[in-house]
Amino acid sequence: MQTIMTIFKDYGGSGYFSILFLLALIYLGFTEEDRRIKTLFVYIPAVILILFFLPPFYILYNRLDEGTYYRILWLLPMTIVIAYAGCRIIGRHVKAGVLLGCLVLIISGNYVYNSQHITPAENLYHLPQETIEICDLIRPAEGEERVWALFPAEQVHFVRQYTTTIQMPFGRDNLVESWDRIIHPLYTLLQQEVIPAEELSELSIESECHYIILLKSMKIDGNLKDYGIVQIGETENYLVYRNTPVEFYEYGN
Repeated sequence: MQTIMTIFKDYGGSGYFSILFLLALIYLGFTEEDRRIKTLFVYIPAVILILFFLPPFYILYNRLDEGTYYRILWLLPMTIVIAYAGCRIIGRHVKAGVLLGCLVLIISGNYVYNSQHITPAENLYHLPQETIEICDLIRPAEGEERVWALFPAEQVHFVRQYTTTIQMPFGRDNLVESWDRIIHPLYTLLQQEVIPAEELSELSIESECHYIILLKSMKIDGNLKDYGIVQIGETENYLVYRNTPVEFYEYGN
C-alpha cells in the first residue's frame, strides 16, 4: 500500500492538483443531477481510483506490465472534472466562485516565467535563431532533392521542427539513453574533446553528409580543408562547412 501511495504522490507533484480533483469529485457527487455527466465525471473516475488503491489490483497489474502502474492515473479526466466543477460553482455563485477561483490560482499556481526552462522566443517559430540561419543557408531550393547535414546533438531536435528538407545521420534515438538503439559513429565522434579531421571526413562521406555544422568551441585535430571540408558560413556559435567530396543528388534520381 505504501508503494501505491508513493506513486500517487509522485504523480500529483505538489499535491494541489490531486486535492482539487478529489474536491471536484465530491462536489459533483452531491450536486450534479445529469446522470450521464455524473457517470463520466464522478462514477467512472471513482471506480478507477478505487481500483488504483487496491493492493490486489496493483499486484495483478505488475504481473502484466511491471513499472508502469502510474499510467492508470492517466485514465482520470482530472482537468475536465476540475474545470467543469469550477464552472458549476461560478455559475451558481458568481462572486464567491470567482473569488474562490482566484484564491486557488494564487495558492496552487506558479509563475512559469521564473522557470529555468522558459526563455523568451527569438522568432515566430519558437526555435533558436541560429538553427534557422543555418538551415536557411544549406537547405535545398524548392524542387531540389533533400540534403544531408551533420549537426551537433543539441541542434537535432530543432532542425527537424523547422524543416524536413534536411536529413541527418542520427536523430533523437541517439539522444535518449533509456531507449534501445544503435549509436551512430558520428554521434560518438562529436562527443570527443578533440575531433580527428580525417575520421570526421571518412565518416561524413560514408554517411553522405553534404554539410557539416560544428561548434566553434570544438577542437579539430588536423586541417579540414585538406579533406575537402570548406567553411561556407558561420553564426554566433557555429561554423558551417560544405563537405565537397559528397556530391548533391540530381533531381529525379
